[in-house]
Amino acid sequence: MQRQGPIAVVILSALFSTITFFLKGAEDIQTYALIVAIVISGFALLLGVDSLILYHMRNIQEGKNTLFSGVLIISFFTTVIWGFFAWWRYGSPFAQNSTFMWLFLNVYLPLDATMFSILAFYIASAAYRAFRARNFNALILLITASVIMIGRVLYSNIVFPIALSVFLFLAGLWIFTNTKKLYGSELLFRRFLGGFLMGGAFVILLPPIFNFLGGNISALTDWLLSVPQNAA
Repeated sequence: MQRQGPIAVVILSALFSTITFFLKGAEDIQTYALIVAIVISGFALLLGVDSLILYHMRNIQEGKNTLFSGVLIISFFTTVIWGFFAWWRYGSPFAQNSTFMWLFLNVYLPLDATMFSILAFYIASAAYRAFRARNFNALILLITASVIMIGRVLYSNIVFPIALSVFLFLAGLWIFTNTKKLYGSELLFRRFLGGFLMGGAFVILLPPIFNFLGGNISALTDWLLSVPQNAA
């Protein structure tokens, strides 16, 4: 019951929030639910801070990851004390002339960007392992995820046609060469399909097609995110 109880509360809360979203005149109910969620989040934050400090204090006492745990605890209390000082001195920690705002813009945000930049490579490698095209559905998921990731990077109008050309060439080469156990019409079809894909890889590099694909990758990415993803 100790485990099923919290799960049941989460499920009922999610269903309640979803149902009120589709009901007319339920704005007051949604506002009340939001206030309750904020209060619960405040208590959860206190519990999380307490668990975090105790965990790393225990690491220091036991000599495990002493350096990292020590840096985390010092950074945590330094940030909290600095924030309260800025609150008292400037009226708000995030005032434009606040020293805490300087800390936020010049220390926290660069560290945050660095962490997520490193995380992107981990996500890409994990996605490769998880999205291997073992079947048709996995292939569709892999292609869609690749298009969205490429469509959100800088110079996507250049990267997308090149990536698509490389993909078609490698796929065609794999289909064309893996014909050891095939014969007859199946062998001819496999080689025709492989040659067709490899030829299409070079066709994509032609300026008109290259510019067309590169110019529409952003629109395709927005469509995938706004239509199929929202529908799912």
